[in-house]
Amino acid sequence: MSITCRQEALRWVHRYAAAGAVFAAIPLPVTTAGLATIETHMIGFIGSIYGDPMSGTATAATGGTLAIAGQGLKWAALQLCTFVPVAGIPIKMAISVGVIEGIGHAIIDHYERKYPGKQFTQKSELEQS
Repeated sequence: MSITCRQEALRWVHRYAAAGAVFAAIPLPVTTAGLATIETHMIGFIGSIYGDPMSGTATAATGGTLAIAGQGLKWAALQLCTFVPVAGIPIKMAISVGVIEGIGHAIIDHYERKYPGKQFTQKSELEQS
């Protein structure tokens, strides 16, 4: 059965989003940095699925940008939690899922413009990494 890179990448985006939701539920002061790491790894992994991984410089720049953006999202989540204090953790989880899914879909759209309908053929290489 042949699948496209888009199908494979979407499968992984959902996994990363689920991992991000779990991580957001943990009350740690480093949650934002952890989520930025998850998002950055996802972006690089999607590039690998398409056979076009990011360079080290691009990965570092992306990670820094996501960490800064994450601080703003953390502030928004904390503001929402003041209105609904009991639902704080589910709100953080929902924001994390939404952001990770959004980033994942945007990156997939980027690669689909570069490689429309590309077939996924690198399964064995991805499993080794």
